Amino acid sequence: MLNRTSRSPMGRSGAETKLLLKNFDDDDSDDERASYEEAVEKTGYRKFHYLLLLVCGWANASDAIEIICISFLLPSAECDLNMDSVKKGWVTSSTFIGMMIGGYVWGALGDSLGRRLCLIYAMVVNALAGGGSSLAQDYWVFVLMRFLSGVGVGGSIPVVWTYFAEFQPAKYRGGALSFLASFWMVGNVTVAGLAWLIIPHHLGVEEGGFKFNSWRIFVVLSAVPSLLVAFSLTFLPESPKFLLTKGRHDEALQVLRRMYSMNTGREQSSYPIHQLEIEELSPTKVKDEKVSTLQLVKEAGKNTARLFHKKHFRVTVIMIVINFAIQFGYYGLWLWFPQLFSKLKEYEDQHPGSDMNVCTVISQGTNSTSSGSDLDCANHEPPASEVFLDSFIISCAAGPSNLWTILCMDKLGRRFFLSLSMVLSGACAFFIYLVKNSLSNLILSCVFGAVSTMGFNSLDCLSIELFPTSVRGTAMAITLVSARIGAILGGLVFGYLVDVNCAIPIVSVAVLLTVGGLMGFLLPNTTKKPLL
Repeated sequence: MLNRTSRSPMGRSGAETKLLLKNFDDDDSDDERASYEEAVEKTGYRKFHYLLLLVCGWANASDAIEIICISFLLPSAECDLNMDSVKKGWVTSSTFIGMMIGGYVWGALGDSLGRRLCLIYAMVVNALAGGGSSLAQDYWVFVLMRFLSGVGVGGSIPVVWTYFAEFQPAKYRGGALSFLASFWMVGNVTVAGLAWLIIPHHLGVEEGGFKFNSWRIFVVLSAVPSLLVAFSLTFLPESPKFLLTKGRHDEALQVLRRMYSMNTGREQSSYPIHQLEIEELSPTKVKDEKVSTLQLVKEAGKNTARLFHKKHFRVTVIMIVINFAIQFGYYGLWLWFPQLFSKLKEYEDQHPGSDMNVCTVISQGTNSTSSGSDLDCANHEPPASEVFLDSFIISCAAGPSNLWTILCMDKLGRRFFLSLSMVLSGACAFFIYLVKNSLSNLILSCVFGAVSTMGFNSLDCLSIELFPTSVRGTAMAITLVSARIGAILGGLVFGYLVDVNCAIPIVSVAVLLTVGGLMGFLLPNTTKKPLL
């Protein structure tokens, strides 16, 4: 057996330092030292990991609900908040601006204060601001509340992936992360179902100038999952991988023992690992002492700088570009699908048998919807139930893709799914310009949603696996900042141009998705490899 010795971290570089966690109550501990990957594998894979998946999965689903609910409420809220297409675009973009800011702040704090604590705070902010937006009677108050909700959503996305991945053994990680990603579809289906059941009906109250109608009830219910997830997280432990990078060895081993006991049903004392070896310490240790804001800011800055040093520069830049491309394309189209369906359905009802494509239909309706003052609010009704049913079907269409990635992510590899998905998504986006009826629009949209899912699932795996633990949260945050910029620009480009020339944003989506997919081949292979 290789003879390993414990070394003090003082005076040694992080990459060269090896720290050993010792259980001095065990005399034969020399035979039981293990790497973190070995220690996690020894905990088994049962009850604890299933519970973790359920909680983190619904955290992911609740983020999807908060984002996608905007696309369902816009057609119903346009008269209450006096919104034209440009204002609707800014509602969407305000959420992504908040996500961009929140993603970096919470992601960086997650590398300093811990994954679980930051995730709880982010989910609470998401729930309170999202639910609070239902009470807004003024457009700009509504925009502000959606921005604050975005701050919460933006923080929970990078942190939940980092937190979940650090509990997974290498041989199961690809499938587990794909399973976690599939909860985004659960969120899509849930929010589409809620919209279908609530928004088309005349519910709520109206007293004087105060309105609390069906779309506002829908917004409140959309915030409930985030609150429930925050509560559930209080019963889960901190990531042992994070604890090790902070020098909190006893706590890390205790978490692993707890996982072992839950998975196997045995006593924690029978866990066979008594010493843990790690390769790298985080620049700042956080134990019991309080950490100043200045220290947190300095560490966030150092972690950000490390991502752009020679060692990580190439991977960081490629991931930034791919994240921008996939989110510009996905959210540029996805958040406008209900709007496109609504206009196409309305035109078909007025002109049976027409074969005009969706862009022509939208351009013909520009004069009547180009400004808030021209909205026919006196006769305004919520969109027909068929519009929400179409979105519900599209959300369910991602199911086969999720299943494929769960079963084959560790066989075919992350890069295969990423490149295939983005190139096919680009093709789908282009052909949306050619559809001429709501049925063909629905079919192509289902295909777009299904193939896009594979790209997001594989990109989530790569975002976790390409960066070391000490900067993983920050790396997720940085790449997601570029993703939010892409989503913001996607929403704004559609908002400004969909009524002018909708071919321009659709072709832009097609080109960006294709280019981003081809860049996926430039990334390293991380399949079944230990976390850095």
